[in-house]
Amino acid sequence: MYGHSTPTIKNFDSLKSWSVWAGVLGVVQAVIWIGLTITAIVAYTCHIYITNEMTYGSFVKTIFFDVYFHGSCKMSPDAYQSYDDTILKSVKTVFDPTQILVWDCVYLALSVAWFIVSIVLLTCVRKDSVKGTLGAIYSWAFFVFVISCMDLAIGVIFGVDFSRFHAVASQYNANDINAGVVDPNAAQLIAGGVAAMAMMIISFKGFILWFINVGLLIYLLTRAVQIASDNDRTDTLFMPRKDSNDILATRAPIRAYEEERVEVQAYNNDAFLPDTRSTAETIEVNEEAIVRAAHMSRDANLMDRRFRSIDAFQQYPSPNQPAARQSSQNPVQETVVVATAGFPVPDYSPGLSPGNNGILRHHHQY
Repeated sequence: MYGHSTPTIKNFDSLKSWSVWAGVLGVVQAVIWIGLTITAIVAYTCHIYITNEMTYGSFVKTIFFDVYFHGSCKMSPDAYQSYDDTILKSVKTVFDPTQILVWDCVYLALSVAWFIVSIVLLTCVRKDSVKGTLGAIYSWAFFVFVISCMDLAIGVIFGVDFSRFHAVASQYNANDINAGVVDPNAAQLIAGGVAAMAMMIISFKGFILWFINVGLLIYLLTRAVQIASDNDRTDTLFMPRKDSNDILATRAPIRAYEEERVEVQAYNNDAFLPDTRSTAETIEVNEEAIVRAAHMSRDANLMDRRFRSIDAFQQYPSPNQPAARQSSQNPVQETVVVATAGFPVPDYSPGLSPGNNGILRHHHQY
């Protein structure tokens, strides 16, 4: 008669909005980083144009390429101009171009996976699909967590490179008026520091995007844990939510097709206490009062054994035996004994009343 209700997610509108933002930003960033990593791999193989002349305008670009992306390949003079890079090689960076290449290949694979899971996050987060929503959030969160950790690590590494270029550049004089001769090749150290700073900013995605990604990661993981631990997602007439104000939330569930059986155990003797309490109301017996009343009776000597122990007061078999059940169904007949020995039979006839002349007369009607 009533269809089976589908579990739904609480506060789904808020979750959907955050999921859309996370998915869109993930797709855009993944596409950008796929392009950047492919460009870095192509630059390592020398299949890229740098400059056909060496000027101060192209100096930073050339140093940028030599420090982090130039492999062991030879380039044509039309695409790259050679120069004296002895002072530049005096600074040892944390990663050389070969290690940067390995990092770029790994990051390229993660960026492709990030693009895929972002599309899944946009399409699979639905109100009536709890498992699909959790799977999409967990997949997206895993790759964003790995990428954020890699961004943090490589950003710190480029920061270390910048400090090394700055330390070496501080040893060279830039003004011949105060002291010494100015070495024009020292400008390579400044360009190297600029390259390291640029790589650090790119790795952190401008810092702002990195914090946005971490914030989205924390929020979606928190919501996913709440959804997974929510055991009361169904909101129907027969299974209302616990946080609702409906009076149905506090009642027991309806079992329309189940028979409710209540077993009640009856006892003939109110003084008998069963070992296992049943659903029926039981009466606790004051043993001391019974024993005291028995000793005060004139028949205490005859019934001494009976009342010295409360166990002996049990007159009926255990309720678990068939005899007890049968006796509980039959009415109990009580016998009333009237003691007449030693007492005269009472006379209920009308008594004598005095007449007018003081003589007792019987009441007779004439």
